[in-house]
Amino acid sequence: MSDKSLSRRTFLAAGSLLATLPVLPTPFARAQEPGLRIDIDTVKSSDWVASFRKAFNEAQTVVVPAGIVCDEINTAITIPPGKSLYIQGEIRGNGKGRFILQDGCEVRGEKGGKLTNITLDVRGSDCVIKGLTMSGFGPVAQIFIGGKDKQTWRNLTITELTVTHANYAILRQGFHNQVVDAQVTHCKFSDLQGDSIEWNVAINDRNILISDHVIERINCTNGKINWGIGIGLAGSTYDNKYPEDQAVKNFVVANITGSDCRQLIHVENGKHFIIRNITSRNVTPEYSKKAGIDNATVAIYGCDNFVLDNIKMSNSAGILIGYGVVKGKYLSIPQNFRLNNITLNNSQLGYSLRGIQISSGNAISFVALTNMELSHASLELHNQPQHLFLRNINVMQKSTIGPALTMHFDLRKDVRGIFMAKKETLLSLVNIHAVNENGDNSVTIDKINQQIVNVEAINFSLPQQEK
Repeated sequence: MSDKSLSRRTFLAAGSLLATLPVLPTPFARAQEPGLRIDIDTVKSSDWVASFRKAFNEAQTVVVPAGIVCDEINTAITIPPGKSLYIQGEIRGNGKGRFILQDGCEVRGEKGGKLTNITLDVRGSDCVIKGLTMSGFGPVAQIFIGGKDKQTWRNLTITELTVTHANYAILRQGFHNQVVDAQVTHCKFSDLQGDSIEWNVAINDRNILISDHVIERINCTNGKINWGIGIGLAGSTYDNKYPEDQAVKNFVVANITGSDCRQLIHVENGKHFIIRNITSRNVTPEYSKKAGIDNATVAIYGCDNFVLDNIKMSNSAGILIGYGVVKGKYLSIPQNFRLNNITLNNSQLGYSLRGIQISSGNAISFVALTNMELSHASLELHNQPQHLFLRNINVMQKSTIGPALTMHFDLRKDVRGIFMAKKETLLSLVNIHAVNENGDNSVTIDKINQQIVNVEAINFSLPQQEK
């Protein structure tokens, strides 16, 4: 019997003399009884897959020690409920290998632990994934949260990851089940083909926090449609009634720094959410050119009841807020939202990008834009919500490109005019300055249809109000 074949149980049976020896940090001492730790290299089986299965059967925590590489993982390995995998070395697969996390499972990276071409498949509550370095273009996603069974998973924690040179980093496919109280925090994502975080068809999820991430160089070059976004969240079918059961909702995206991508944050068919403290640089159409997605730091489609706050952008496309569109049909115009503390400075950019472009409307709806500073960028407002408030806004756009401020209220002859509010409408403008590079006013407004208009401290004249 070789030394390394000694299990903890064999070790204890060897005699009382051994029991008198000091406990040393050797593989022998760490190969422990169920409920304790076992090093994977002390469990000898025909291959690493079999070794992991044996180790999880024998111990509470399985450790891949530093310097150990577990390779050729080509199938699913189920971690039993409540057990843990600690990785100090590396686990490698062929893209089809995965670890399935059940209730109470933990996968933790220690001392630079790595996963390469391996998927972590979350299928339970109270799971923790922490401290790992992950890479590999083999699997579609490094972390997958899905499943087709109707069930609720609670208290998911994903934190302190470094994910690079991969497709999707984190992919949540909802619809069938529910995730409640998930926190995805303090990660760095770089050099990805897919999205850093995609929370898709998550119509049943509640209380989702996505925060404190650095996102760099997201560039889809493989021709895949809709790949290559920083953070994306999507509901299901657009509907003009904005049903709760079809929307992704009750989430916060906060403290995100992103650069070198086509689109940083994307929400479709969402309700009751906040996006705040976002910093972008170099969000341009040079990335993900064939992915069929708009160029914007924040893109919002068909959403209701949301807040964007403290968005700082430089040399970047700005904010797009628009309709949901299905087979050419316009649905779910954005309504009931506020943008506050928005800065966009494209003065160092040699070409023009989207500034802030907003479509909004519907009766019993409001839009509030407050505290905005735009340089070498335009602010465009289309259609007519019931109440529109603009406060403390400064916009400068070069005259060769177009107006600094555009207000296109009159869509009565346009198919999209079905979303226009017509009764008890209010337009309130306070401290608004829209100029070109020479300081001259630079504003285009087609008509004023609102019944109540409040104006104070603006540098341009309004068209005569329609009666």
